[in-house]
Amino acid sequence: MKNWLIRIRKADVFLNDKQVLNNINWTMKRKENWAVVGVNGAGKTSFMKLIFGELIPIDGGEVRWFGNEEHGPLIDARKRIGFVSADYQEKYAPGTLGLDVVVSGFFSSIGLYRRAHQDQKKTARDWMDFLGIHNLSDEPIGRISYGEARRLLLARALVNRPDLLILDEPCSGLDIPTRERFLQTLEKLAKTKTQLIHVTHHIDEILPLTTHVLYLKNGAVFSQGEKGEMLTGPKLSDAFDCHIKLKKNAGRYWITESRPNKTRRSIKRPD
Repeated sequence: MKNWLIRIRKADVFLNDKQVLNNINWTMKRKENWAVVGVNGAGKTSFMKLIFGELIPIDGGEVRWFGNEEHGPLIDARKRIGFVSADYQEKYAPGTLGLDVVVSGFFSSIGLYRRAHQDQKKTARDWMDFLGIHNLSDEPIGRISYGEARRLLLARALVNRPDLLILDEPCSGLDIPTRERFLQTLEKLAKTKTQLIHVTHHIDEILPLTTHVLYLKNGAVFSQGEKGEMLTGPKLSDAFDCHIKLKKNAGRYWITESRPNKTRRSIKRPD
């Protein structure tokens, strides 16, 4: 078995006649967890869609999944990938019960429109127990907190025991206490075999379980490597085009200073 989950080579991607990704070369190996970091508009969403097969590189570029050198059926790859996004949360009917939200992950549906088997319900309950949200089984998603609903989506993504879990800005819309509870829940995934890609522009959301960081800038790979080498003030300053200082504490990184780069402005003299 090849020692990689995702391999992208020479990928140029266009969307509506506009180039959104430029010459992407990246490999995610087994036992790695990646953070994908960049400012808004850096290409993070397009990069995730490339991994998930929603965007296709033009001639010469390639995406391969789970050690397969050939471009096999996309549906087979997607069965091994879980996805958590704040966008999913808004699409569920408010009356959908927590257990049904989780069970819907077996059918890759937004809402439950098929009868689930008892073993599927048991698996869903097991993951809810693992994530500490078993009490939400009979609660409508429209009546629970934003953060609790996000953890339901996490359980939904895990019911198929994916090899890879993509977290697309998973803390978007969460207040600080709720965000921290959600991040603590993510830490539990370090005990599983599922590997993570965490897309964010908030450095303090990058968890100790993260092993590598990829910086995207203007639709291209700006820098990539092991977390300790990537999470430095100079690296982050260059990626974000501003002056940033970082401090590491309790396995996480925190921005202690941030200010715009100095620019020289020309002053026009009055006539």
